[in-house]
Amino acid sequence: MFSFSRSRKTILIVLTAATVLLLLRDPLRHALFAFRFAASLKALSVGHSGHPTDVKEASVRRQVGNREYEALVYHPAQRQAATAIVLVAGLSELGCYHPRLVALSRSLAAQGLMIVTPDVREFREFRISARPIDQILFWYRQVPQLPGGANVEKTGLAGISYSGTIALIAAARPEIRDTVSFIVAVGPYSNLLRCARNWFAATPGLASSEYYPTRFYAKWIIMLAALDMVRDEKERQFLQKVLENLLLQKTVPQPGPLTAQGKRWYELAVMAENRSDEVLSRQIEQHLVSNMYSELDPMEVLGRIKPPVYLIHGAYDDLIPPQESLDLHRQLSDSHLLITPFLSHTHPTDIPMPLRQKIKAAFEALAFCYEFSQELI
Repeated sequence: MFSFSRSRKTILIVLTAATVLLLLRDPLRHALFAFRFAASLKALSVGHSGHPTDVKEASVRRQVGNREYEALVYHPAQRQAATAIVLVAGLSELGCYHPRLVALSRSLAAQGLMIVTPDVREFREFRISARPIDQILFWYRQVPQLPGGANVEKTGLAGISYSGTIALIAAARPEIRDTVSFIVAVGPYSNLLRCARNWFAATPGLASSEYYPTRFYAKWIIMLAALDMVRDEKERQFLQKVLENLLLQKTVPQPGPLTAQGKRWYELAVMAENRSDEVLSRQIEQHLVSNMYSELDPMEVLGRIKPPVYLIHGAYDDLIPPQESLDLHRQLSDSHLLITPFLSHTHPTDIPMPLRQKIKAAFEALAFCYEFSQELI
């Protein structure tokens, strides 16, 4: 009798333990992924760029009409990925070859994901328009035919900075809006016109033109987009060189004789942050409102986005204010927002924080990663 009761008790304990483990299996799996994901992001933010040996990489090219599209593809070497992310770089001359984006893609692939990073030529040339959306859609549809994509069951879109908003607009396109599984936007904008007014405005700062604030990076890109306003062709070419050198942090060429219009554009490009040219800034604004801003406005399409959206924004973003992600969050029907003091725009901050704030921010980041992991695995 005693041995029977003891055996029954042992069996009951084993069954109870097995039930608890089964119930906790998914939460534990997501928690483990969240910790690994957060740890990877922290390591990458401080410049670590490891090369996991269990990840395969490939450069893929496709001919589409008269253009050749290229993308870098990362996937696990020892298993088949069930989830893919089309991850679009921001506006940078390195594009998908940026060391930190490459390291991030490798890290995500090491955790079982397939990552596709399109080489968007326009973004590498600092050109903004809606045209790259077609390329993003192309690579989204190509996922099953790419290396490592045979067993992919769900695919999401992700973008960094300007490309974060472009990913949102792409996800609303009728060609894919019913199949996109999730969207991730890091440091996106909600109102490009509002951002541009801040980028062109004079603010208290250094009177020297040898130092430029981070927001001028966006100002120069906007000026490049409006260069067709400059009437003289040679001056357009000169100003393009000036703006590109500023963006690349190269020596700015000195001007020769310029027309009044060319001189004004040059001065707007190189003037210190405590100065501006309000009249020329508004002329550029009016030109782009009628030619470009409307097609890059996400507000018109947010209501058509079906999958969950994950918004990440630096609390100390000095290029695109976190208010932009907050506005997107309010307009989206299914979104998750993380505004973290650990980030500026896309880089870690060095602003001192009390321990309590650090702990709170770390828990918020982990909770966000946990929610996101449920879309990925």
